[in-house]
Amino acid sequence: MVAALSIGGVAVTAIGNTVAPVSADATNGAGLRFLGRWTSGSGLGGAEISAYDAASQRLFVTNGKTNQIDIVDISKPGKTKKVKSIDLAAKGATGIHSVATKNGLVAIATSVDGNAQGNGKIFFTDTNGKLTKGVESGIEVGALPDHVSFSPDGRYVLSANEGEPKSYCKAADGTLPVTTDPYGTVSIIDVGGVKPSAATTINFEAFNDRATSLVFGGGRVFGPGATLAQDLEPEYITMSSDSKYAYVTLQENNAIATIDMATKSVLAISGLNYKKHADNNKGLDAISDKGPLVVSQTVLGMYQPDAIATLVGPDGTEYLVTANEGDAREWPCLLGGTDVAKAEGEEMKLSSAADSTDATITALGKVFGSLGVTPFAPSNPRLSTITSSTKVKLAHSFGARSFSIWQPAVGTEGTDTMTQVWDSGQQLEALTAVRRPLQFNADWDTTTGAIKAVDARSTKKGPEPEGVAVGKAYGKTWIAVGMERDGGVALYDASNPVAPEFVDYINTSDPNGNLNTGNAGDVSPEGILFVSEEESPTGAALVVVSFELSGTVAIYEIPRKTPSKIARVTTKVEAGKVKLSFKKPDTAGWNSDVTYQLKCSSSRGALVASSTTNKLIATVPTSLRGVTATCEVFAKTSLGRGAKGNKFEVKLK
Repeated sequence: MVAALSIGGVAVTAIGNTVAPVSADATNGAGLRFLGRWTSGSGLGGAEISAYDAASQRLFVTNGKTNQIDIVDISKPGKTKKVKSIDLAAKGATGIHSVATKNGLVAIATSVDGNAQGNGKIFFTDTNGKLTKGVESGIEVGALPDHVSFSPDGRYVLSANEGEPKSYCKAADGTLPVTTDPYGTVSIIDVGGVKPSAATTINFEAFNDRATSLVFGGGRVFGPGATLAQDLEPEYITMSSDSKYAYVTLQENNAIATIDMATKSVLAISGLNYKKHADNNKGLDAISDKGPLVVSQTVLGMYQPDAIATLVGPDGTEYLVTANEGDAREWPCLLGGTDVAKAEGEEMKLSSAADSTDATITALGKVFGSLGVTPFAPSNPRLSTITSSTKVKLAHSFGARSFSIWQPAVGTEGTDTMTQVWDSGQQLEALTAVRRPLQFNADWDTTTGAIKAVDARSTKKGPEPEGVAVGKAYGKTWIAVGMERDGGVALYDASNPVAPEFVDYINTSDPNGNLNTGNAGDVSPEGILFVSEEESPTGAALVVVSFELSGTVAIYEIPRKTPSKIARVTTKVEAGKVKLSFKKPDTAGWNSDVTYQLKCSSSRGALVASSTTNKLIATVPTSLRGVTATCEVFAKTSLGRGAKGNKFEVKLK
């Protein structure tokens, strides 16, 4: 058992051995500082996924409530404003699922005609919402395009088409039709020409005879009557930095697929295996006892990642970062029933699913019997029909309550197990236990609009890491992870990809607010974007997070390493003196040893002065009197010079 830390009488486990008191609203040092919020006004589902265009400084936000894309101006993050909405209903779009943008082109993933099992469409617009000429009716892709993205080189748009089943109820001939459970697919659209091309849609039929191999490699194939091609459900896509490979999370299947872009074919499917929560610093809170208790338990967590991002190490090695949310299936006929109108869920309480003939699992059921587990034992998914009465000898829970870093085997073909190089262990759950003990593992009630009781999600999937973004700024590599149920965002420095370091945590929800009245702050993070300082409207790196339940988008800043720009400079010139006053930088950077520097250049030489306050006096030597000098004033710390300010001219006396 991992040693517990008592804070305010509540037993929690620290991150590693310590918990750093890092500010959740950083003004100095690396961290996350809340800048502003855009509110859709639509409430639940009003903001799920966002894409950012640097040239226009606009966000494109999926609004699941109105089934539109909202275009939002964030040139002033503290004063965001809606520009307009893109409405594709007249084109047959009945569900807006994802959005991406690059080089002024916006790609929108939709389902059409109200058919979740039918093929979807990708629509293209410019940053003003005007449909791309020649493809105004959209481009057909696979069933239920759940995520869309551009390749790093901008040549291709890819969609992960989930292909969710309507049910597992078989046809009269005993088969499961693809109209009931369509193939999970990946579609590739070439956007390098005059207009986007028709899609090349890739399925997994070539791997149908490798289901058992994938399972023993740590993946899952378990839909009753489904082929592997039907069972796999693509969730999210990232690509190698050279655009040669695409990596696709298969969430329900606990696996990642590799797509070869040169041949437009599936190269490999890699199982992710299982997290041993009994190992040191990999515990979880599996008990609903009205308080945090993150400890080791004999549970195997299925990683089941949702979002995925690419991370390039300092030596050029490429890694994959996953947010290990977890997901349980719930469809008619999943557990052997025959009623097409009655959903059957795979998640069962351990106390009812434990095999009473097995002393070990029976004992565990008495300790954390309310923990949700699956009866589809991953190691033997198809040896017998699984029903609601099926018993288990091992506790396999949903999600890993962490984010992981993996190293794909480039060029490997077939099925294998992906190599994990790092996992956050119990850090995220322990972090939220320390920071928000009264709201620990508490999600929100979408009916009453209020936050639920502490520990409400401990027997489910805990904080549920769902979104992840990777970016580079200030000479460092950053990972931002959003936790759907907790509502917070954690920031890590991943400059060393095999040993990321926790930096900060921020949560801008209001536990005293209510979703129904729109004053709950930011609740349930879904999509996360990283904006580099070069593309940011503020000149500092941003983390932009879309919150599904509150229908809001929050903009957080990672303050500059060095001070930001000095503003509102006033100058008074006297005989032998130059006196300046100015507004201090909004951020001082990561060190507090700020000095202010004046530098003036002229045909006769330079004038230099410094101060530790926002009032600066420079003595003008006789040799410079009477000359016109070009001057600038800036802030500086031991980490370097701050942002450049506007230059001004001064006639020295």
